[in-house]
Amino acid sequence: MRPYSVDLRQKIIDTYLEGKLSQRQIAEQFRVAYSFVRKLTKQYRETGDIQPKQRLKQTPTKLNETQLITLQQLVKQHNDATLAELCDLLEETVGVRIRVMFISGVWRRGKKKRILLN
Repeated sequence: MRPYSVDLRQKIIDTYLEGKLSQRQIAEQFRVAYSFVRKLTKQYRETGDIQPKQRLKQTPTKLNETQLITLQQLVKQHNDATLAELCDLLEETVGVRIRVMFISGVWRRGKKKRILLN
């Protein structure tokens, strides 16, 4: 998911600084999550900056290389299985429970990189 634009962030902060609306009302006005307004205003108060935070490192995948290979083998063996069924099969095989969206994401990335599901 892409971060909100600096322009939108500035409008939210400007509205916040006017002091006429609560953070919840600001969230409703700009159609963003209340938690985003809270975090943005806190970031502004503490640092004076409204830029999106840069991700310093990628979150590691839940599966290690061996488990990813096992997933690849399960997909080949059960090519008619649903993603939910693949989650169940993987849990039975390696003891790690993953979500359907994880397999979907691995499949999309794998297609692009030609790593998984070849």
